[in-house]
Amino acid sequence: MSTPGGLTTPALILAADHRARGVVTIERYADYVGALRQALPSCDGILATAQPMADLAAGGHLAHHRTYLSINRSGLAGSAFELDDRLVASVARAASDGWTGVKHMTRIDLGDPMTSPALELLGQVLEQARAAELEALVEPLVWRDGQVASDTDAIVFAAVIAHDMGAPVIKVPVPLAPAGSERQRAVARVVASVGVPVLFLGGPMGTTGRQSVLDEVRDVVEGGGGGMAIGRTIYQDPDPAEMAGLVAAVLHP
Repeated sequence: MSTPGGLTTPALILAADHRARGVVTIERYADYVGALRQALPSCDGILATAQPMADLAAGGHLAHHRTYLSINRSGLAGSAFELDDRLVASVARAASDGWTGVKHMTRIDLGDPMTSPALELLGQVLEQARAAELEALVEPLVWRDGQVASDTDAIVFAAVIAHDMGAPVIKVPVPLAPAGSERQRAVARVVASVGVPVLFLGGPMGTTGRQSVLDEVRDVVEGGGGGMAIGRTIYQDPDPAEMAGLVAAVLHP
């Protein structure tokens, strides 16, 4: 499947926008960028904030990748204003810098009035991206009790809202369900609720090792997912290149 901007699925997108939201995954910047460089040859694209994206491009590492500038990062992790997630970059900047698209996260908390302006902002970003002929990779999340809700009902709810507002590519959590056929059915339900490619996010590094991550990727593929948007699980691995290659091999057998 291809999106209007040319993303072919299944795809592996390297997620590298955590640090600007206060999630300091790798503190030493040279080590951080080095890990991203190691992973990129096995990836189809990257979503990142302004400085890492610029430095990777300057080093010639993004010549053949989809590139999504992450544009709203003001909702710092754990802050009192986390849902007030405003733009820190623009669609116009993404276009002028030559990126293929933008990445925008929208958290939906039915008990927080900040959700209304957040959805308004999403609509504006989608209109601007369309006018600029850039792809918009949208991450819609249900926010409940200060954290992301990963039950299938919540994921479908958020995905439907973003999709029907016009999001051309969606990024959501892997449904919280037992591995295997049950998780595959949950993924399939999410995919069937919209008419665009759905990427599933990888989340933080766990304690269960590589195999559980690869099993998750297989369930996403079997459920009809459009691929994975993974960051920390890959670039915090002791061997980012090998880990990225393992995930890519599942997506592109």
